[in-house]
Amino acid sequence: MDPFIAHLNAISPLTAEALKDLSSRFKYTSFKRGEIINQEGTICRRLFFINKGLVKHYYIHKDRKFIVRFFSENNVFTVLDSFILQTPAVFTTIAIETTEITMLSYEDIEELCKKHHCFETIIRKIFGMAATINLKRIKEMFDGDATELYESFIIEYHDLLQRISLGDIAGYLGISQVTLSRIRAKP
Repeated sequence: MDPFIAHLNAISPLTAEALKDLSSRFKYTSFKRGEIINQEGTICRRLFFINKGLVKHYYIHKDRKFIVRFFSENNVFTVLDSFILQTPAVFTTIAIETTEITMLSYEDIEELCKKHHCFETIIRKIFGMAATINLKRIKEMFDGDATELYESFIIEYHDLLQRISLGDIAGYLGISQVTLSRIRAKP
């Protein structure tokens, strides 16, 4: 079974009819390391599923890059607010590694949701989970000091530690690489 379909079925079961309709709409692509998937200022018109690879959302403010999220294999992602509202994105999404992706267009998702209640349920749950994760991240940024943020990062992204640069980890935590080095050096 296609990994994206398996992922969606795990969220909520698809009917045979919805499965057939959905599968016919998949588009496949890949992005090289450093290639932009969605640029700040452009409308994100796709929902993505990572078959292989690693991407990040980032935001630049006053010449500082803040990493918002990382997404790796078997994860669905989009620039949530841009996708839902069909407004220009405030984040840029870029491939950290060569990344193979299955994607669905906004228009296809809208049509699938109208035709298949089971697919609408999946999309609602995906967006609900994404909103919950984003709220958790915001709360951590307000509540945690740099050490606590790093410890939380290790728990959340333990399987990606060797694949994410120290600069990107520092950008995710909102600290300098020097501060990150000090935290990592603590016993």
